[in-house]
Amino acid sequence: MTQSNRSKADDAWNASVVALVIVLAGLLYMFGAAMSGDGLPLTESIKGAEIFDTRDLP
Repeated sequence: MTQSNRSKADDAWNASVVALVIVLAGLLYMFGAAMSGDGLPLTESIKGAEIFDTRDLP
């Protein structure tokens, strides 16, 4: 059973859409973790990041 060119193109589009969804989900997770206020472990995991603790400022 051979696949047509159209079927191969559909498979390529499906794979790229799945990859895009995975990347966007990862970015959404990182953005949510950063905005939640509990970003210290996330920030510490980024090499060279500076941590500013502003919770105790008046």
